Amino acid sequence: MLHMKKPDIRLDFKTYNAGVSALITIAILAGLILINLLINELELEADLTPKKLYSLSTQTETLLERLEKPVEILVLSTPGEESESLIKTLERYDNSSRYIDVRVLDPDRNPGRITRFTNEVSLISKGAVVVDSNDFFRVINPEDFYDFTYDQLGRQQIIAQKIEQQISAAIAYVSSGSTQKIYEIKGHQENPLAESGYTEILKRANFELGEISLILSAIPDDAALLTLIGPKLDISEAEATKLNSYLENGGKLFVALDLTYNPMPNTSGLLRKWDIEVLPGLVMEFQKNRLIAEFSDNPFIFSPTVLNHESLVPLIQGKLDPVFRGSMGYRRTQAQQKHLEYASLLASSDVSRLRTELTSEASSSATPISSDLQGPVDVAVAVRERDSGNHTSEGARLVVLGSASSLAGLGFLGPIRANTDLVTNLLSWITNNDSSVLIPSKSLYRLPLQISMVNGVVYSTITTIVIPLLCLGIGLVIHFHRRNR
Repeated sequence: MLHMKKPDIRLDFKTYNAGVSALITIAILAGLILINLLINELELEADLTPKKLYSLSTQTETLLERLEKPVEILVLSTPGEESESLIKTLERYDNSSRYIDVRVLDPDRNPGRITRFTNEVSLISKGAVVVDSNDFFRVINPEDFYDFTYDQLGRQQIIAQKIEQQISAAIAYVSSGSTQKIYEIKGHQENPLAESGYTEILKRANFELGEISLILSAIPDDAALLTLIGPKLDISEAEATKLNSYLENGGKLFVALDLTYNPMPNTSGLLRKWDIEVLPGLVMEFQKNRLIAEFSDNPFIFSPTVLNHESLVPLIQGKLDPVFRGSMGYRRTQAQQKHLEYASLLASSDVSRLRTELTSEASSSATPISSDLQGPVDVAVAVRERDSGNHTSEGARLVVLGSASSLAGLGFLGPIRANTDLVTNLLSWITNNDSSVLIPSKSLYRLPLQISMVNGVVYSTITTIVIPLLCLGIGLVIHFHRRNR
């Protein structure tokens, strides 16, 4: 009887390690596939864009938390042709509140559905968004979601995205149904906000601009605040008395002045009653990093420091720096009335000066002279009335800026975004406007990488010579090491 010899199967060390390595590799790949499938099922997403283009700000999250009525957001577009950035942002709204319902509506197939919204504008273009609460609605055209500029050839370029800014402001409006009425004082050769392009800007913040003559009419009951922008002539004693009475009854006032040849005793006297002293003269900034290169570092044109104040939080968060030209200065009066809270909003640096001598030959000098007042100098201030008993805010609020001309723009630079945001934020603070949502646009501009000639040579040498030689050297070492084993 023949006995079959059992095969002697032995795994050497190399075979065993290879098998273990293969099993570990298979297990890792299977785990990665499983994790990937689970993540896809959970639909987890993270906004990794540098400017957080698809994330909602704290202001919007607070707005959505306070929402108490259904709001429908209709994207008027052919399904599948919607803007990707718009849809991704609106998905965040939809997921953040049970009262928000986002839908894509084809206007060609549903003409009857949009007839209700054509009363606001004669034509609603494709790509527009309608924010509707049944009681109120707002139409946002596609071009309103972006800030544009033009290059030297006249070609349009998108520089910033305003999707959240527009949608949140529309939700705030349709959920409250109210806009705040701003009356601009006229009759003193002013430069009102309406003539400086602020009508549409303030409309997005749920403000409406009107005008008033204090000589011809009383202050309307629906006035959320009054503005006095860049008057070249002084107000009369009667007007000053009327404004002071308005403030004593809890009124709100926004003032922006420019230095003029005409004396302004009544305007200055009104502000002095509210603890604000006007410093006649022009601020000169000598701190280099606050000057503007486009104006050849002119000390009269500078970027003041944004100070810590509740009205300026959006500017600080957005890293926006206003630019002032030919600014006057302010300080608190010696009276320092206990029921008034004085706050500095914008100020020049410690090395700045206030030029008070403007008639002598030395006044045009770009260097300090003996009559200059040492900085820092306040160029924007706020005052609010407080209850002396419980220290709560009540009654009048004032904001005064030292450069009215800067609000309209700076020469060839045009309107300064930080200046327009400054005005909108301050108006919202003055009126304590809950329906105003002030969200800065999100910049899409990318600064080009600046590399000097020396750095260029170094980097090119490293990438084209050093790294290839290093790889070659490592390869030769490994080769000879294996060959000698």
